[in-house]
Amino acid sequence: MKIVIIALILISQIYGKSYKDFGKEFQYELNYEQAVAKAKNEKKDLMILMVSNFCPWCQKLEKVVLSKDKINTQVHKKYIPLILNKDEANYPKQFETPMVPTVYFVDYKTEQIKSKVIGYNKRQNIINTINNP
Repeated sequence: MKIVIIALILISQIYGKSYKDFGKEFQYELNYEQAVAKAKNEKKDLMILMVSNFCPWCQKLEKVVLSKDKINTQVHKKYIPLILNKDEANYPKQFETPMVPTVYFVDYKTEQIKSKVIGYNKRQNIINTINNP
């Protein structure tokens, strides 16, 4: 048990930032209802990034891919980005997923999932998906 706790502490120290820190820094919404209202107001679909506590692939997607200026600009141009933590369970059940990270592309009018990407993806794959969900 001690080894697991030490490993979790080390992982959190290595990656450092929480999903909320990432969301604030890169201007992602952190609340589903507020993101939907903003999406409807701006007539943009949602891009929902579902992450989990202590998920190294989630943090790698944030740090290595989504934090790049070119990608962040494209995301904000086409979507209202929202980041949610599946461990907090404060989101509609249609976004429940056993695997993280999962990126959902959601219609702003109907709140229905148009497409989703499961798992870590490299930059070019994310750019392609953002441009053609």
